[in-house]
Amino acid sequence: MDKEIEELKQYLQGVSDFAFPEYKELPNIELYMEQVLKYINTTLDCLTLNQEKMLTSFMVNNYVKAKMIDLPVKKRYSKEQIGYLMAICLMKSTISMADMSLLLELDNHVSVDKGRLYAFWARMENSILSETAKKTLFHVDSTARHYASQKTKNKKKAEEDARATLGFIALRLAIQSQANKLISDSIISALRADMHGEKGRKKAEESNKPTHHDERMAKKEAKRIAASKTKKAPAEEEPKKAPSKTDKPKAERKKK
Repeated sequence: MDKEIEELKQYLQGVSDFAFPEYKELPNIELYMEQVLKYINTTLDCLTLNQEKMLTSFMVNNYVKAKMIDLPVKKRYSKEQIGYLMAICLMKSTISMADMSLLLELDNHVSVDKGRLYAFWARMENSILSETAKKTLFHVDSTARHYASQKTKNKKKAEEDARATLGFIALRLAIQSQANKLISDSIISALRADMHGEKGRKKAEESNKPTHHDERMAKKEAKRIAASKTKKAPAEEEPKKAPSKTDKPKAERKKK
């Protein structure tokens, strides 16, 4: 538990200190796909715990096909496109591509200056991310201090208490995230009905429904979780019987 708490504190501190690059700091030269992936994944590396890549070529190609970003010119991506990819890949776990695409349609109503748009997004992302990380770090730090003071008295109970407290922190964050998404979805649905009509809203709802692939993956994940919780009981050894007179070796019985 000591190692896990320390790693969590270091991660949260890194997130609270993190700041997205300013628009002028984005690459001024156009980059090929592999260079784009390397730049964005390296920039966002401290936001991932398991070294998972935030952006892949498959994702980029899908965003281009969905017209969420412009087509690359001679297979190279501009500063403007890199800024959009930075924002989109962070939001992909929160809202669907269809919903993100709708919000991107509003960009020109906010500003035609892509640098200003990126700066607006980066400031908002920095503020919310840093504030959430700092608040969570405070609670985790408090949990760590309580754990340290109790583990010398009863280590097992101290670990159980720490796990329960961290679980509560994670649950509260998850509920907050779910509530925010619920309200965000309702606003996006209203915008879609206004901008694309009722047919557009229904079409988006259909596209957001789970596919057969999603259902298969969900079943596979459920089986994996169940298997990880199943502990094989060690084979019980049969109690050894006390040797009887007839169990003596034949050679010994012949001597008698």
